[in-house]
Amino acid sequence: MLNIAITAGGTSEQIDGVRRLTNVSTGLLGWHCLEAVMEQLQAAGRHDFRVTYILTDTAYRGVLSDRQHPFVDFLPVSDAESVYHAVDELTSRVPVDFFIHSMAISDFTIAYAAATDELAREICRLPFSEEEGVTAVREVLEHPSGRYTLSEKIPSGHNLVLGLKRTKKVIPLIKRNNPATFLVGFKLLRDVTEEELIRIANRLAEENGCDMVFANQLGELGEENHSGMLIRSGEVIARPTGKRAIAAAIVEEMMKQGGIQ
Repeated sequence: MLNIAITAGGTSEQIDGVRRLTNVSTGLLGWHCLEAVMEQLQAAGRHDFRVTYILTDTAYRGVLSDRQHPFVDFLPVSDAESVYHAVDELTSRVPVDFFIHSMAISDFTIAYAAATDELAREICRLPFSEEEGVTAVREVLEHPSGRYTLSEKIPSGHNLVLGLKRTKKVIPLIKRNNPATFLVGFKLLRDVTEEELIRIANRLAEENGCDMVFANQLGELGEENHSGMLIRSGEVIARPTGKRAIAAAIVEEMMKQGGIQ
């Protein structure tokens, strides 16, 4: 049995009961990767495969044919924490052969929201010797006593301070749990040189065991004009343009490297 996993969409981090912190990812590239996987495997006459498609509720979701639908399991997620647990559980339970990790996962989630005035008063009550003050202020900034709970709607009558904390990194889980997985990572940057983009993409690959990385810049996004570089073993092997062409290039090279034609 051939096991494939694809992540798609952008996570949504809760600020309060009605507000969220999210990003610009539509999940469309992930969907095109799913289409390319289905087309290539079914054209080859393969029926011994399962695709786990991990998607956020804002991700684009097209329609599969009756012939394709039985081969795909949809796994909904919401925030970075839920993605972490979903990927950890999947890769601990299933020997994933190919993993396309196209989801845009937030690097930060909300630690708290607090009224600016209340936070200022709390800091002013602290001891301000140089040695004790830094520690005390850091403790208040990370755990203010006057913060709102995430389940309530924050009043809009005053300014706020949002405290952010780092989320758990998902991509290291994949090779940690399944060392044999062929892993495709993604790197999106803004306003950097091509050389810098390649360098950072290669660092992502080295640190997380990515077998390929698709690297692009924010200004290159779009359905038809989306462009970027497919990088393997530190070298640019393709420069596809358009989300469908990008997905096709990723899947074709992935399958070729996995010995599936």
